[in-house]
Formats: sequence, structure tokens, C-alpha cells
Amino acid sequence: MGKPYASELAALKATYEQLMTAPIDLLAQALAACASMPLIVVGSGGSLTAAHFTTWLHQRYTGNIAKAVTPLEFVSASLSLSEIGILFVSASGRNPDIIGAFKHAVKHGPKHIIIICSDADSPLAHLAKGYQWINCITFELPVKKDGFLATNSLLATMMYLCRGYVATLITAEELPATYANLISLFNPQGQIDDYLREQCRLLWERDTLIVLYSTTTQMAAFDLESKCTEAALGHVQIADYRNFAHGRHHWLAKRGFSTGVIAFVTDDDRELAQRTLRLLPSDIVVIHVNIQSGGIRASFAALIAALYIVGLAGEACGIDPGRPGVPPFGRKIYHLRALETIPKNDHQVDPPAIRAIERKTHTTLDILHARGELAFWKAAYATFTRSLCQASFRAIVLDYDGTLCDQTKRTAGLQNPVTEHLHRLLQAGIAISIATGRGRSVRQELCKAIPEHWWSRILVGYYNGADIGFLSDENHPNGTDLPCEALRPIAMELQSHTRLQSLATCTCRPMQLTVELTPPASFDIVWGIVQNIVHLTVATGVTMVRSSHSIDVLAPTISKRAVVDRTAAVTGIDPEQILCIGDCGRWPGNDFALLAAPLALSADEVSTDSATGWNLAPVGYRGIQATLAYLQALETQGSFLRWNAQAMEREVTL
Repeated sequence: MGKPYASELAALKATYEQLMTAPIDLLAQALAACASMPLIVVGSGGSLTAAHFTTWLHQRYTGNIAKAVTPLEFVSASLSLSEIGILFVSASGRNPDIIGAFKHAVKHGPKHIIIICSDADSPLAHLAKGYQWINCITFELPVKKDGFLATNSLLATMMYLCRGYVATLITAEELPATYANLISLFNPQGQIDDYLREQCRLLWERDTLIVLYSTTTQMAAFDLESKCTEAALGHVQIADYRNFAHGRHHWLAKRGFSTGVIAFVTDDDRELAQRTLRLLPSDIVVIHVNIQSGGIRASFAALIAALYIVGLAGEACGIDPGRPGVPPFGRKIYHLRALETIPKNDHQVDPPAIRAIERKTHTTLDILHARGELAFWKAAYATFTRSLCQASFRAIVLDYDGTLCDQTKRTAGLQNPVTEHLHRLLQAGIAISIATGRGRSVRQELCKAIPEHWWSRILVGYYNGADIGFLSDENHPNGTDLPCEALRPIAMELQSHTRLQSLATCTCRPMQLTVELTPPASFDIVWGIVQNIVHLTVATGVTMVRSSHSIDVLAPTISKRAVVDRTAAVTGIDPEQILCIGDCGRWPGNDFALLAAPLALSADEVSTDSATGWNLAPVGYRGIQATLAYLQALETQGSFLRWNAQAMEREVTL
């Protein structure tokens, strides 16, 4: 198994050059979506180094906490994932642990999932394709695959993520343009192998290596320890400069004669490193890997140095790190499907109820049980689903973006599976209404997707219900950009706010002001600015709602609930026979009022209301996929719709 480690080192230059030009637009968009929240990064083996590197990037560039974990740590933790992002790092996308961790994440519904993988045809990538909201981003390597240890895939993954974060946050930091420029940061002559061989020759007489690092070079230290252990090259301890001060130095006092020290020193930590190293006993062998830079440039220079030091350690002990030989018992341990056997507490709750309750409460059943709240939520779920199954629906009110139309493809209109269900409902005589924050663009898309003879039966509530008319009525929506009296002072403040102008654009309508972010602006920052302006104007009755892409400031009394009321008034249908479906049901989501209707389903976010607005979608389904599952479960019986939960569990394809 494997291939010569020297050949892998020789390919690093080609990998570096290829990844410097690899397209990163999709990655940057995915990272931007996670920029305002905590991030858990899952990786195993060599990819754990990349996971730690990603946490450093996330914290450095977004200011939000991030944590690197192994797959076992991830699935064993009792975490509520609803408000965090999860990023999976896997070179091959084939090991059973990362696949098990991915399945666990899908089951528990985090805010975002990103997969970084170098194999677009891997099992992990194929699994991800089943869920439209998951970002599975792959890249190509100039070499087919690594040997026993992650080398080129590790460098490529770290470069890819680094370039993605730099592009997302538009920082001034950037990687050296060429591999030679990177190497020159720790050896101006550019001869890595001979330079490090001379530097490290005294180390191989020692039984133990201590690797000292700072935050900048942490990834190099992690990888050096990982590779030396995995290839059985020697005993390596790692510590940052200050944790070394807390007792770890005592190893040198007792075993200094058999221990060598490798110290990564960069511009970020030079003074601390030098002051620490000067205090070590003079008979300790200390190798300085001096890097004339800081930040991400120093991180990558240190990583390259570490990869070469691993090769030298292999030479010294007569083991090729690229093909050290894998024992049969090791292969069996690797292929264990261990994560699928981890026991879970049994609270006598079936899987659909577990999903719905954990989505509704944003916490786990274990925590609810400990708080004494589980019985309440089990009863609330049972009451809601019983009402849903007993209802006979004659009308349905649907949100548009994120419910009928994919948020990432807003200009593409409705997809065929959606239009097919809408046609089926209209054919059965079901009244359909649309509630959207948009205006004329939605009317145009609906007219393309639905035959004209049905237009007079479809109500559309534009601008969050401020302007309601039948699809056949060309006078709706009102396209004027003059805001009403209640919104006028807010519009003036929004349009004159210097900082907001650089972060977003503002569009005015009579009863709605729409603020749309300009990437990579932070949603939370823009929300805070708009909220401050609205409150300072003391505009009585004005409200704010948000979607994944915009913030809407609404005139008094305006909400999507008006679409439900108009539907009932126009058709004479009892509100109890109207089903509402949206995706942003959690306040201040723009479907909060819509999903407060007596019987409502969310395709994503839910309110805390135990009586309605539940998310009953199958595992991993969100947005348009969840909506399709709901529509699939709504079976026509004469001129009514009845809920069939078993039908909802059938696979949805887009």
C-alpha cells in the first residue's frame, strides 16, 4: 500500500501551483454563509490537521468560535446543531468514520453543511448530492492520490480553504505567488531537502522530539506529530510555547539527554520563542525552523518544512513514510463501521417525532428529558400531527423563495417537480395562494410555470402581503417606489447611511423597504444597522422581518398573514381548512406570521409555538426538498387534500 514518500514531496510544487489557480467562487459563497456563526470542523487522520487549520482561519477572519473534532467526538457529543455550521474535511471521502459523522449531521440539521473533498465521485460526495442545501465542493489534484500519509491532498485542502476565506472576507493576506517564494520564507537558497537535512541531523540520535509552536504554526506541529506516529517514525510531543511552560518542560529535566527540540519560529511569535528557547539547558539539541513571515504565509511555510522533516525522520529510521506497511489488524480496525453502533438513549419516541421535536426546541431529547420538558413536547407533537391528519384542506398558502424556489437559484424560476404538484392541486380544485417578499419578478416566474387558464384562481401576496391580487391581474403588484408616510423617514435614513451603502442596497415600495446584502457583508451587522435606524425613528407599528438574502421593513399592519385572510375571504374557505407552508418561521423570519396560522408547516426554521408551524420534513430535507415532501404527502380526495405521512417519507428527487 502507498507509494514512495519522496515522490509525494516532489509533487508538492505542482499541487501548490494548481491550487493557486483553482476556482473558489462556490467555496467562498459557502464559507460566507457560515461567517456569522460558530463552526465545527470534522476530520480524521491527516485531515484532522486541515480541520485545525480551518478553525484557525474561521476564528482569524470571522471572529466566531470554531472547533476541530474527530468523527467520534462529533457523534458522541450531545450538541444542538441548529444554529451552527459544520464543515467536513476528507481527502478521499471514503472512510467509514467521516461518512458516519456526515449522516449524523444530516439527521440533526445544522444551519449549514460544507464538504471539502478531492474526489467528486466518492461515497461522501454521492451522499451529499441527495440534499440540495448541502454544499459539497470538490477540487482536483495534480497527483492521483496520496500514499499512506496525507501530503499533497493536505496541502491542497489547506490552500483551497485559505483562498476561500481570504476571498470571502476580502482580507489583505494572500499566499506567495509561487512555491519557490513560499520556500524562500525559511530558506532563501530554495534547497529544502539539503537545508533541513543539515539542520536536523543531530535530532535522529534522540528517542523523543518535542515540537514547539505558536498559533501560526500549530498545523505544522500537529501534522508532524500525526505523521511520525502513523508511520511509526518516532515519539513526538507537541506543545505551544506557553503550554510548554506549564510542566511539559520537566520532560527535558529528566530525559533531556534523549530528547531533541524542533522550534517553529515566525514573525508572529519571534520574541516569545527566543525568550523561551534561551532558557533551555545548553546541552539540549534545539533546531530552529526560522520563517521570515507571519500569518498564513508562515503557516504554509511551516507545513512544507514539517512534510520534509517527516521524510528525513523516515530516512533516519529506515521507514518510508509513504509506504510503511499496514498490518492486517490495522485494516480491520480502519474499516469498522463503529460510529453506527454508538448507543443512544431511548425515550420511547419514534424517529419522525424526534426530528420534529428537536427542530422545534433547538435542543436534544436528552436535554429536554433532563429538564422535565420532554413529556410536554411529545404531547404537543401528537396534538399537532393528529390535527394535521384529521384536517380536510381546500386551500394552500405557500411562501415563494426558499419554499417553492431554491434560494440559491432565485432567478431560475420554479423547477418541474414543483410545477407538477401545483398543476395537480389546481386540477383538483384546490385554491392556491402565494405569499412573497418580492414583486413583479415572482409574477413573471409564476406566469411562465402555470397555464393561463388557472391564473384567475391564484392569489399572490406581493411585498409580504402588502399588495394582493390574482395572478391574472396585471395591475398587481404596484411598482411605484414612493414609500408611505410611515416608512418615508426610515427610507431617507437607510439611503443616507454611509456605512450601510457599502454593505447593502435599499429598494423602496409603498409599504415595504427591502435591504439586500452586498457580499461578503455580514447579515448580523446589516441587521443591527437597520434595526437601529428603525427604532430611532420611533415609527409606530413598523416591523422588520428577514429572509436568507434580505431584510424587509414593513408598514404597520403588513404581514403575510394577510394572504391567508384574503384567501379565506375570497374563497369562503374556513381558515381551519387552509394549510400554510413557508421556510422562515422563526422570528424575525418573514414567514413567522404566515406559519402562525392554525395549521402550518415549515420547510426549515420553526417558531417556538408548540401549537403550529412544525417542521415534519424527512431527515436532511430542507427548503424546496421539504416542500416537495409535504406536497407529496398531500393527497387529493375529491376537492379536498388529506395528509398522508407515509407518502411524505418517499424519496424526493429534483
